[in-house]
Formats: sequence, C-alpha cells, structure tokens
Amino acid sequence: MKKIATIIVFFLMGCSTVNAAEVSIYKKPWHVLGVFDGENAELERICEYNINQLEEVDSAFAKIVVVFDRTYKQSRDSSVRIYDIKQDMDRTQILSNSISIGERDLGLEDVLDEFLTKYLGDRNILIIKAHGYGIISPDNLKYGYNSPQNPMIISDVLHKRLDRPIDVMIFDSCNMASIEVAYQFKGLVSVMIASQDLMYYALEARQKNAYSSRPGIDYIDLILKLKPHSNSITIGKDVVAGFIGIVSKKDALYNKATISALDLDTLDVTAYKKLSDALISGMTDPNSTEIYINALTKTLENASRFQPIGRNRILTHYDIENFLDVLGDNLNKKLDRPKPIVIQSYSNNFVKQATGLSIMFFKDLSTVSPLRKKQLFEKYSKSKFAQKTGWDKLMQVYHQIKSQK
Repeated sequence: MKKIATIIVFFLMGCSTVNAAEVSIYKKPWHVLGVFDGENAELERICEYNINQLEEVDSAFAKIVVVFDRTYKQSRDSSVRIYDIKQDMDRTQILSNSISIGERDLGLEDVLDEFLTKYLGDRNILIIKAHGYGIISPDNLKYGYNSPQNPMIISDVLHKRLDRPIDVMIFDSCNMASIEVAYQFKGLVSVMIASQDLMYYALEARQKNAYSSRPGIDYIDLILKLKPHSNSITIGKDVVAGFIGIVSKKDALYNKATISALDLDTLDVTAYKKLSDALISGMTDPNSTEIYINALTKTLENASRFQPIGRNRILTHYDIENFLDVLGDNLNKKLDRPKPIVIQSYSNNFVKQATGLSIMFFKDLSTVSPLRKKQLFEKYSKSKFAQKTGWDKLMQVYHQIKSQK
C-alpha cells in the first residue's frame, strides 16, 4: 500500500508540474483592445492616466493591448505606439513594452485595420477613446490633430476583419450613444457602451484641474470583473455600474454625466422607418403641412438634446424617448415606440433627461453655408440608419420647407 501511495503522490506531483507549465502558456479568453487617440493636449493626459490604470491590473483572463498617439513634441518620440500592457504600480508613466508604428493618423482606416489583424482574440472588448460627434465625423479640427474617429470607417474595418461580432465596444467619447452609431455596428458588435452627452469631465477641488482624477469609464473595474465566461450583457451592466461609482465619489465636483449600455443584437429600426414616412407624408400634404412643421419645430426647441461644443453644435442629438413624447404631444397622437435596446443607463442631475439612446436631427441650418449643408447631408446619408429609415430625407424635407417660410 505504501508503494502504491508513493506512486500516486509522484503522479499528482507530475500533474501539478504540467498544470504549472500550462499556466505560463495559457491563452487568455479575453482580449481588451484600446485605441487611445491623444494627439491633442485635451485628451493626451487623460489617455495616459487611463493606460496607467490598465497597468495596475494583473488579470488572469484578459490580454490588454493598446495603441496610443500623443501630441507631437520635438523633444521626444511622439510616434504612434502599441503597448502590450503589463502590471506595474507607477502611476506617473507608462512602463509596458511597446513598439513604434511611426507617425500615423489614428482616425484613418489603416491603423485600426493593422491593429485588429494582429491582436483580435477569441472574445474581444474594443475601446475607442477619442473625440466623438455621433455618426457624422467633422473635418480635421485643427492642425496637429488626428482625423476624428468615424463610426463608418470603424464599421468598415470590423466588417472586413471580423469572423464573429465583437462582444463589447466602448466609446469612451462624447455623443456616441445614438441610434445611428448603434445601427452602424448592428451585426458587428453585441453590446455597445457610450455616452449621449459630453463624456464627463470633473474639476478636482484641491488641484483646480479641469479633468477628472478618474476620467471616463472605470478601466480597473472593467478588467477586474472579467471572468472566462462573462457575457456581453453583464459586462455592459458592470461598466455602467463602475461609471456610477466614479461619478458618485465625493473628491470631485462633477458636471454632466451620462452613459448607457445598448443591446445591438435586438436592435430593430422598423419603427423609425414608419415614423419617418409618416412625418414626410404629413409635411408634404398641403392639408397638414403647417401642423407637422409646427409640431417638429416645437419638438426640436423643447425636447431634451445634446450637442458638441463649438462649431459642431449643429450636430444635435435628441433623447429618443423624450423626442417621441414631445412630438406625440405636439401632434396630439400616440406614436409607435421602437423596441427598447437600453440594457442599463445613467445620467446625473446636471442632465435634463437622458434615457440611454439619442437620435440626430439638425435643429437649425439657417446660418450654415449651402456647401457645408450639402456635405452634412451627404455624410449622414451614407449611414446604414439613414439608408434603412429615410431619416436623412425627413430632415431634408423639414429644412427645405422651413427655408421657404
């Protein structure tokens, strides 16, 4: 019996050795891939902070790789670098191993294409940290900036590179929780997380810095909660909960804060097509033109809306639930509701109303040049949502009739 027991002990020790060896070559089930566009002073510092957060976490289940572009400075290497994130506790600098891919524009297709080709895993979370404007990407903001991240370019790359949908896509950016952006990724992404409004900033009371000590989503919480069999819906809920945890901290004074997780697998835009057709019909019928034009005008004035800063404020997004409520009241009729896709959402007291999903409607184009107006409609009309629902035609009809009054 002692001989048999000894053999068993050595057998188990041998198994233990094999398992230890397997751990060292263990293929992590999740790949967390970050695109950090920090080629302007406004975002560079925040991106650095977020990447340092990712370096704090040693996950047994997630391989973390990020591509990061800094502002150009002659005194340092400012090229685009890809970082293979490894744990360290230095919050002042990024210490993970990296490779340079040269001076590149993160807003163009080629960098994302190369990045995904090399680093996609079995299950993936894709994070886009950049300026966001919704479905319409404006022209270069000013010299030294990358091209703004364009959902249509990103979706083209995903369509080309994916053999199955991305589990979760996170836009840690402004104004991206819109039906147009969501529908652009239908079939390419299972759950999308984004903000209806400006992705929040904070004022640190002690240091008077106009950025948050924990800007954007909670990157540490995202990684720590990942398990081998985590599902997309749960991850969406966890990210929203983590964001709420950040905003509720008492060490900063917060302004607007919104975030939502959206289930793109159940997204259906049939109701938007019906609404668009009905509104166009009402506006072009001489017997009801005045009623429908007035109803839409009042809705655009009074419904809860979110806008970028500065010149691009004309890219107005309206909270869908509130938009339909106000429009229905103005038309004195009940409007069909789209199937809900909001898994979970949050907005703080600085926001009038945000139920998780927005829709674009150009509120006022009276001061916009004919050339830019043409460009705006051309860009919007290329979106999958416009092509499926005719929402671009709806806006064109509305503004054409308004301009004749």
